Amino acid sequence: MTNPNTLTKKLNTNVMRPFIAILLLLLLCGISPLGVLAQQEKIKVQGVVTSKVDNTSKAGVTISVGKKVIGTTDKDGAFTVSVEPGATLIFTFSGFGAEKKLVTKTTVRLEVVMAPKDEAMTEIVVQGFKRATRETTTGSTVVISGKQLQDVPVSNVMELLQGKVPGLNIQNNTGSPGSMGTVNLRGISSTQVNSSGFLTPTSPLFVIDGVPVDANTNYEYGFQGGGPGISPLALIPPEDIEQMEFLKDAAATSQYGSRGAYGVIIVTTKRGRSKIPIVSYSGSFFVNYAPPQRKVMGGNEERRARISQILNYDTSYTNAMRLINSTSFLSDSLNPYYNNSTDWQDLFFRSTRNQTHNVNISGGDQTFNYKTNLNYYSEEGIMRNTGFKRYTLGMDALYQPSERFRMVTNLKGSMGQRNNGSGLGLEQVDIKKASNLSSLLSPAYYADFNQAAAGKEVKDDNKSINLSTSLDIQYEPIKGLRLSNLFTYNIITGSSSKFRPSFINDNIPEYYSYNDKTYTLYDRAAINYIRSFGRHNLNVFAFNELSSYGFRANAMLLSQTANDQIEGPVGYNWTRTKGGTLNNAKDTRIHGYGGTIQYNFDTKYVIDFSYRLDGTSTNGPSTGYTQNPSISARWNFNRENFFADKAWLSYGSLRASWGKNIVPTGSIFDVFGTYRVGNNYNDDPTVYIDWGNIPNDNFKPQTKTKFNLGAEIGLFNNAINATFETYYESLDNEVVDVKLSTENGFSTIKSNARSIVNYGFEWMITGRLLPQGKPLQWTIGVTGAYNNMVLTQLPNNGRQLIQPFTDNDGAQVPLVYRLGKAPFSNLVYNNEGVYASTADVPVNPQTGLRMQNGRNSGVFFQGGDPIWTDINGDYVIDEQDLVSAGNPVAKINGGINSMLTYKNWTLAINASYTLMRDLLNVTQAKTFQNFYNPTSPNALVPISEYDFWKPGADKTSGNVAKYPNPFDFRRAAAINPYRADQTLFMEDGSYWKINNVTFKYNFNRNWTKRMGITSANVYVTFNNVYTFSNYSGPDPELVTQLGRDNSGGYPNRRSMALGANIQF
Repeated sequence: MTNPNTLTKKLNTNVMRPFIAILLLLLLCGISPLGVLAQQEKIKVQGVVTSKVDNTSKAGVTISVGKKVIGTTDKDGAFTVSVEPGATLIFTFSGFGAEKKLVTKTTVRLEVVMAPKDEAMTEIVVQGFKRATRETTTGSTVVISGKQLQDVPVSNVMELLQGKVPGLNIQNNTGSPGSMGTVNLRGISSTQVNSSGFLTPTSPLFVIDGVPVDANTNYEYGFQGGGPGISPLALIPPEDIEQMEFLKDAAATSQYGSRGAYGVIIVTTKRGRSKIPIVSYSGSFFVNYAPPQRKVMGGNEERRARISQILNYDTSYTNAMRLINSTSFLSDSLNPYYNNSTDWQDLFFRSTRNQTHNVNISGGDQTFNYKTNLNYYSEEGIMRNTGFKRYTLGMDALYQPSERFRMVTNLKGSMGQRNNGSGLGLEQVDIKKASNLSSLLSPAYYADFNQAAAGKEVKDDNKSINLSTSLDIQYEPIKGLRLSNLFTYNIITGSSSKFRPSFINDNIPEYYSYNDKTYTLYDRAAINYIRSFGRHNLNVFAFNELSSYGFRANAMLLSQTANDQIEGPVGYNWTRTKGGTLNNAKDTRIHGYGGTIQYNFDTKYVIDFSYRLDGTSTNGPSTGYTQNPSISARWNFNRENFFADKAWLSYGSLRASWGKNIVPTGSIFDVFGTYRVGNNYNDDPTVYIDWGNIPNDNFKPQTKTKFNLGAEIGLFNNAINATFETYYESLDNEVVDVKLSTENGFSTIKSNARSIVNYGFEWMITGRLLPQGKPLQWTIGVTGAYNNMVLTQLPNNGRQLIQPFTDNDGAQVPLVYRLGKAPFSNLVYNNEGVYASTADVPVNPQTGLRMQNGRNSGVFFQGGDPIWTDINGDYVIDEQDLVSAGNPVAKINGGINSMLTYKNWTLAINASYTLMRDLLNVTQAKTFQNFYNPTSPNALVPISEYDFWKPGADKTSGNVAKYPNPFDFRRAAAINPYRADQTLFMEDGSYWKINNVTFKYNFNRNWTKRMGITSANVYVTFNNVYTFSNYSGPDPELVTQLGRDNSGGYPNRRSMALGANIQF
């Protein structure tokens, strides 16, 4: 019998032998492969990455093998990685095409040159709240790189966008540092006019790193009134801008609902991209020059002109001598007080030296990056006692530990400090009056003419502090489903103080103080689902948003303080002092929710549908939530098979969109009425309703309906890129005051009773004129837009409305609103020339009397008087003969941008144009009106170059001329030949302007690296170079939105800058 233990041993031995044999066989067979694998050790590869555009190093370039990131370039663009032979290194960087390099056994060093992306369709743009490639975007968007906004020091970044975006009309109608001109996207969206001749602001909504900034609200109060008057956009340093994106049609702006009707401008600041921290410095010193001033008569020339006018046109020699002898500054020529030749303009205008500095510190990678930006800007105004300073500190960070979780936060603080002199930024009334003084007067005349001193002696200080923060969190719990929440908070405080000494204020020292606070809170929760089914792609987005806005302002006026040294707060006359909370307080709420659905087939056919509901606290109870739908589509026809073999076509697409947006208007007082505290009754206070405005429970927000068609095409490997668009936009429910009959007790009602339509087309063409890869490169772009406006509704279904209007120059030129025409026009007399002789004046056959000015006035026209058209044929010139003439809104605007590079040299030129608009040269009318009274101490301008009427020997006939007789001062008041409300002063306001010219040199990187500098360049920039125009006024851009030349405005400066950009 066999031993069980022995049997077990044999069995185990028999079983194990095959396993041992197999193991040995595998081991023997694997000796060679293992040896080979052991020999394939990783290779250390070093190199540098540079840009093909300017040959500078590229820091923060991501290096990967497949989907695995293995490194990034440092601040010098250098890198060191270890990979196996045969691996392919992929170099990627935002805005540049990916570069691939194969690593072999002999690879030791790589020189990688990256070129900007040449495929316009891969550009990332925003539509609604979603980011997508342009190829799948159905809305109208334009992206401007931050590089196009560099190297030109300005106080407001909007000035740099002139001529760069089709449809964006920017008019720098004030040169006051820290202010903002008018900004309109696709025509104006308001017909409401304030006292200064400007419309209610309708600038697009600005979104700065997710934080909404409304450039329209409250800024106009300081702009025209008693606040700091600092534009919130003046607190954005251009050096920190990565890109600006302009959303124009309903598809692009639909998700912004109640805030995006006027368009949306998204500002994205720079981010960190390099694991090794990068420090960048940008700075410049620039000199501002005042534009040429008007020529004025001085000293004896002026005195002789006044005396000659009196002697030639007074009723008799005796009366003339009596008038001359009674006018001290004419007769007392030996008195040093009157024996002067003062050019008052030189006392207030100057050249200034200014500076700006910006430091950017950034770093990080795809998992975590950060950035800190510090900016200082200082500009002294070309008018004395004016200027602007900006201090900003911005910090942001991105944390993305995985593809499923992403968090972005930023915190920005900025302060603007501004001096307005004696004016309000837009208007410099005191300086205007002082500059219009006679040259015969001495500067010592300050003691009698206070406006002359006010421009220099008023103590003025204005501050605006802006703090904003945002937190954007995104999480993807399952693949394709992303949850997000964006929270932003913005608070702006403004303060203004102004002290007028007694010697310029009727011996009464006066101190004015103003402060306000504005807050905006915004939160948006969203869910986004993306799914692809083969060639079918679906994107579903839903959101819920809340926003709250509040504004409070307080003002105080201390009158008759102790003296010019003690400004307060004690020692004032309390009976003349007033102050408190202003009546423009606001506290509004907006709630909106909705979503979008996008479907595209193989990125060839794309269709979008969005729908949102908006409720605002200013909606009437009967209005409720408003519906804002939009639908849009895109066809990328370059992906069709019949274009597959067309090498000349880089891309091509057609798109269309339709949708609605709203704009909350008015306040809760317009909806529910205003209740005030009345007198006591039985020792208790009473409350009564204000009978000025009747409550309107059907009060509605303004509604904008948009329709857009667009075409995009790229030719010859994107050597030519073009975009063409046509649009139709209707603005309805604009708020106007409608008068009521006295029977109901209320005087007016805020009614949604005016509508306007904008329609037109836009173009944007960019061409690369020279082959790529050559040392010499030239790119030129042309943008433009044609816009026409029509008034489509008036209150009470009226067809015409006339609104009296007097501008700040005292010119009375009414406005006429006429259905089917431009939204507003001027009501003026039609000038047909000048009567060469009295015999040329028409005679009334019934009475035998010549044409007369005004009914029953007894003032008859004669030789040298203007010929005004007698519309109704009654031989009387009066209000019945006024006609509608002129359109102050430009129909065409755009720009030309050129960039020429040769090796390390760059020449950039930006120009803009504004065409087909009519201006009323009120300044010229006032110039001639100064001759109405030769004894008034106003400035006289040489007029010999003008074609005006000159009498013959008989003084009843003369030459045929354009301008009437300016010297007949005895009849001037009765005839008013140089009244502003006539077509004589209506001119073509078209102009072409060279905005800026920049010469830049990039230093060789190999040379700068010796000093520890990654890259460096220097530049010279000329800003506001020259304006080409037939307009006879000072500046065709320096006018109000009514097209009236503003002689009291702040002129635009010319500047020259020398700067440098250095990266460490």
